[in-house]
Amino acid sequence: MTDASIPSTYSQFTLFRELSNSLYPHDWHTFVETWHSMVAVNAPVAEFTYNLIPFFSNARKLQPVFQRYMKFAQQDANLLSTMTTVLMSTPLLDRIQGILQAPRLFQAYVVALKMDDASTSHTQVMNSIQAFLATLPAHTRLAMQRVFAEAEASDSLGLTPSTQETLFNLLHGDTQLYIDVLSALQLNQSRNWAWDAVVAKVKTLVLAKKPPAWADTEQFLERLHWGGYQDYDEYSGGYVDEYDGDDWYEEEANLGGGDGYDYYYAQTSLSTSSSGGQVYEHKDAPQAGKQEATVEATKVQDPSQVADSLARMSVA
Repeated sequence: MTDASIPSTYSQFTLFRELSNSLYPHDWHTFVETWHSMVAVNAPVAEFTYNLIPFFSNARKLQPVFQRYMKFAQQDANLLSTMTTVLMSTPLLDRIQGILQAPRLFQAYVVALKMDDASTSHTQVMNSIQAFLATLPAHTRLAMQRVFAEAEASDSLGLTPSTQETLFNLLHGDTQLYIDVLSALQLNQSRNWAWDAVVAKVKTLVLAKKPPAWADTEQFLERLHWGGYQDYDEYSGGYVDEYDGDDWYEEEANLGGGDGYDYYYAQTSLSTSSSGGQVYEHKDAPQAGKQEATVEATKVQDPSQVADSLARMSVA
């Protein structure tokens, strides 16, 4: 098998992103957990395919793509490891893609991550990313650093997007201050600081840049300390890109409701789900009076710890 035939990390990300858009958040997290559990026991590739193909029932055009990639993985032991890294990085990559927008620019970022090269050292990856960031305008670079900081805060502190947005607004939308505060909040764990010392650090940061924001920020910290922001994550869906041949292209029409869309399947939880019998209706199913299922986000550690490494780099 030649290198040209191996799916690129960008193509792998596209597959996982579109699959996540076709699933309810609960089922997407179940997909990730199922994949992760099979990695943990070194399951054969055939078992991956068998256990994961049901998740593609509402994105049937992605099924042959997934099956083709898994056939490649049977021939190349490193590909499954790369796909695992890409899968665990998909949420972060999705946000970065939204910032960079230009496909070629985003692909250059994915290449800079070197996720398909197991021999690359952590230092080499960080240098590659720093070189990429240096080519960006200051405001774009700052936006990416915000994403890195939020990813680390989510992983280490369990802060949900809604909680992070609350803090950002309390700091009057000052992105650099927000990044600095998120970094300071983690000192309680990363350096074993007492909570009072963390609060004092945050106070110093806020009073130096946005003094009027301190009163509300202090209340936020008090609620955070006592668990007042341990809320549920919020998710939003999207459409599914279509795949044709070897190239991806955007389609205005949503696959939901189109040919091959299984409404019966959409109204029931996946057979591999750990929902305990609860029903999770697909977001696109035309049901009157439908209640949206809300579940707490499940953290899955990325084997390469790409997100955490980027976050630490950005807030150092």
